[in-house]
Amino acid sequence: MTKKWLKVSAGIALSATLAAGCGSGSDSGASSSPTAAGSASPAASAQAKPITLTYWGGLPADAARSLKSYGESLFYQELEKKTGVHVEFQHPAVGSEKEQFNLMIASGKLPDVIESNFTTYSGGPEKAIADKVIIPLNDIIDKNAPNLKKYLNEHPEMKKEIMTDNGVYYAFPGLGIGNSNVSSGMMLRKDWLAELGLAVPETIEEWTHVLREFKEKKGVKTPLTFVLGDLNLERFNGAYGIGTGFYLDNGKVKYGPYEPAYKQYLEQMNAWYKEGLLDPDFATQDAKSKDAKITNGGTGAFAAYVGSGMGKYLNAMKGKPYDLVAAQHPVLKKGDEPKFFTAAYEYRGEGSAGITPANKNPAETAKWLDYYYSEEGHMLKSFGVEGVTYKLENGYPKYTDLIINNPDKLSVGEAMSKYLRVAQPSPGFVGDDRYGEQYSTFDQQREATAIYNKYYKNVTATRLPRVTETSEEGQEIAAIMAEVDTYKSEMFLKFVMGAEPFTNFDKYTQQLKNMKIERAITLKQAALERYNNRK
Repeated sequence: MTKKWLKVSAGIALSATLAAGCGSGSDSGASSSPTAAGSASPAASAQAKPITLTYWGGLPADAARSLKSYGESLFYQELEKKTGVHVEFQHPAVGSEKEQFNLMIASGKLPDVIESNFTTYSGGPEKAIADKVIIPLNDIIDKNAPNLKKYLNEHPEMKKEIMTDNGVYYAFPGLGIGNSNVSSGMMLRKDWLAELGLAVPETIEEWTHVLREFKEKKGVKTPLTFVLGDLNLERFNGAYGIGTGFYLDNGKVKYGPYEPAYKQYLEQMNAWYKEGLLDPDFATQDAKSKDAKITNGGTGAFAAYVGSGMGKYLNAMKGKPYDLVAAQHPVLKKGDEPKFFTAAYEYRGEGSAGITPANKNPAETAKWLDYYYSEEGHMLKSFGVEGVTYKLENGYPKYTDLIINNPDKLSVGEAMSKYLRVAQPSPGFVGDDRYGEQYSTFDQQREATAIYNKYYKNVTATRLPRVTETSEEGQEIAAIMAEVDTYKSEMFLKFVMGAEPFTNFDKYTQQLKNMKIERAITLKQAALERYNNRK
């Protein structure tokens, strides 16, 4: 798809639609750019009856370090000035979002808006509607969300992503733009590679050689380190042509851990483990231990994010003989293009806002949410207030030192999370290249982003799109996969660590079959076919 920021005309800006929706006067002099902090907004002054919304959603860890609530954020304070909509936030404790979401649903005490990933709701978005957790939005978007409506009409492939099989819109989505859907991958000590005369590895064979050199020549005890979660993502498995979960093979749904090639992948991980190339603590160490090895010379290769990983490490080791480089997603044969790696969907899923049946002002809420999809709203959300969090330089919004060199010693990500809503998926557009270029303060980060995203088109052909199961299918798959996932994870560790001989691999796949993995694959295929028929 074409991923670019589409400017929206001032004729459908929120200041006009909110005012009309609330039946309050007119304002022909509305500004098309964010107003300065503390000044009145045309939209706010046009509101006859400002409304208050209750809004449930997670407060990311980066934001929680400096905010108790998004209500303290400059973005939402400025948004209230512009729209006259006051928001009372309800934040679950960091790390307990899923549990608190379920408790909220069970209680029946719903807020006006829920920000969540409704594609992961048990039974899918239509089940969430049937359960009276959220309401269908087709008519509401058609009448009250001109910015979002215009974008979807111009991007029909995105309409398929954010509707159900029955054509129902259910949330105001976080939509990816720009060229940075892949934000993580494998990294290595660039200074070590240079010292040893080694090239950045591309194939599994080259990776083995580099890891051996790190162990033998640098005396590193753990040449390659992970936390267990790293191996639940698409890292080295892709070299063997399989996904870590459900994936597509020429339009057919398959399950990676059930495929014959999964054995080859496990055998390679086991070989690295036995040779002392793979960190023996990978299954139990936490992120803090991994970070320590990365910065104290205890490892030479690892998986990390460009921003919260590479940037953090380079900043911590600034001024020392330390450098990092990104490696292309691994392949088996020289010249092959990677087809499996971790990448964000254009429709992020996470950070989508659903309107609940408890909401007494759904039309006004839709107009408020639609502001995120206007040019002005996108600028406020992504860059903040001109003169405070950014300055325009030849039309380019450049973040000020409040973001880049925060006086309170907040990292760039923490400062963005405090003052803006740009660093995590949220309603509106995410991934603006102008944000990414500045979030990455090191050249190595910008190079990594280019490397990781080079073959993004390939992953769109192997990745299962955001299909939705029927309520019955969803419940059946959930029951099957609860058992399958537990067994698969247990056997993964046993095979890699040598506790289970590979002569038992056929017994392992037979057990997956007994657990009805083939039935789950059939249900996913049916959901895919319905998805492909969406219009």
